[in-house]
Amino acid sequence: MTLQYQPMLKEMRQETITILCSGASLGAYIPALIASRQLSKREIASDVVVLENILLENKRNNVPETKFAFHRNFSLALMAQKLAKDITPSLDFELTSNLLATWKHQRRKRFMIFSGFWLPIANRYLQETDYLDIAIDLCHMDASASTSWKMYDATHSAFRHIWFFNWEDKCLSYNFCVSDDEPIPYNQRSDRFLIHGGGWGVGTYKSKVPELMHKGIKLDVIAYEQQDIENKTEHSRYFLIDPTWKPWEKDAQRHHQFPPFGEVKDNSNIAFQNNQPYPEVYNLIWQSRAIISKPGGGTLVDSLSAATPLVWLAPYGDYENNNGLLWEYLGFGISYEKWADSGYSFDILEKLHLNIMQARASLPNYINSYVETYCPKMITESLIVPANSVN
Repeated sequence: MTLQYQPMLKEMRQETITILCSGASLGAYIPALIASRQLSKREIASDVVVLENILLENKRNNVPETKFAFHRNFSLALMAQKLAKDITPSLDFELTSNLLATWKHQRRKRFMIFSGFWLPIANRYLQETDYLDIAIDLCHMDASASTSWKMYDATHSAFRHIWFFNWEDKCLSYNFCVSDDEPIPYNQRSDRFLIHGGGWGVGTYKSKVPELMHKGIKLDVIAYEQQDIENKTEHSRYFLIDPTWKPWEKDAQRHHQFPPFGEVKDNSNIAFQNNQPYPEVYNLIWQSRAIISKPGGGTLVDSLSAATPLVWLAPYGDYENNNGLLWEYLGFGISYEKWADSGYSFDILEKLHLNIMQARASLPNYINSYVETYCPKMITESLIVPANSVN
């Protein structure tokens, strides 16, 4: 018998990536789920935890009522944002302690946080553990600090601030790719425009629908409750997010899901669907001439990923205003007023699309960068093993 070196692959133990988000903001919730799905494609385990699942029950139950109140009254939503308070008194102490105990037992060291309301819990975990190599990405989904990030201490050395887009520096750092599909060339897209109000249907978008229809612009309108579709016309398509869906509830397979979404058709039930890799609405964004919406962080992600220009409406707070200003500065978007003054020009929008395409080409993919930085690779060990031989 002869001996020879034969390479064998040995997989190093992979740690679970803990992904923390809030169901109260789809601009934080949806990127968290996309990150989890994309890590799974790379055979990396992740655990998505939605903040509402550790809130006191009465606080959690108030979220849907608040959502519809804000949807119906933008002024109320703006006022409430200015009055936002520390989340800590609303946390269920036992549920929070049990969650931290689980992380300690499993020695969790890799985290992505998509909502600043998780910071007091993350800081508590850092205080109660002595791991030296904890790494926590604070994923800012807006171009400047939003309400939740401003309330808490985010200076621990374990924190790495991830700014996908940054108003202060007037730049982009990463592309958070919603889909692996390349953007559709502008001249191959449908002649339709997607108009919506973000995850909660907030803003002035509903007031723009009649004037856009009057101009002959074909719209795909996102509705949030049945009364939103009362003025439906034959030249517009309406899509509804299931009003009964709650982001913190899991499906039969114990997974969080993207918003159930379906087209509203006359005199028929809506067939709500859940796309597994990314939200169903992205298929509309991918084919649209532009997104007409308030400039939320999730909308910026969609715009960049699909190379779909943004026509931005009145923002929800100062940080969304900075989102809109940044997109306009970079040549990716235009305010609704300026677009209207141009005569609703398609040529302007095509130039914005080409600007996004050029910028995308040089941007690193965040999930790929994360995996390269933090996730163990396959390693090769040279082992001496018997090789079959004939004497």
